[in-house]
Amino acid sequence: MGSVVTYHSPLVRKVTNLFKQSNLRIALHATNTTYQQLTEKPTQNNPSGIYELKCNTCNRAYIGQSGRSIAVWHKEHVRYIRTNNLTSAYALHILNNKHDFGTAEETLKLLKSCHKGPRMNCWETFYMQLFHQHGTLINEQHVNNINPLYEIADTSRIPIHTP
Repeated sequence: MGSVVTYHSPLVRKVTNLFKQSNLRIALHATNTTYQQLTEKPTQNNPSGIYELKCNTCNRAYIGQSGRSIAVWHKEHVRYIRTNNLTSAYALHILNNKHDFGTAEETLKLLKSCHKGPRMNCWETFYMQLFHQHGTLINEQHVNNINPLYEIADTSRIPIHTP
């Protein structure tokens, strides 16, 4: 006789250990698999995540992350441009090259919905490296460390625009 228990925390393992002396066999089922992490779909309920902010002139992209609203994040970059504040690499690109920036509807795209933290940092690094490899990342956003793990990832289904 057997049973499958969803693994939520180490506490579940402790409970299943109580049944070791019985004839009941218990298998643990994970809820947080790599496949689930890679195929998580963006939702309107959670706008935090990794974004692409495109330059209207050269079509190259700035990759960034935000745990806040997408509208707030975009307005912040536009404010940097209008006040000649070179804090963001996107503002630096637009101002130094005298390029055009557009509205959020024209230039902003959610690439990956995720929550703030180490996972978001990994996704941002992954997308920066991916856009850099395709030659679509703005020059002002440097990719210092090329991670070989990202190179073996199947990126054939990830749409990347080309200038």
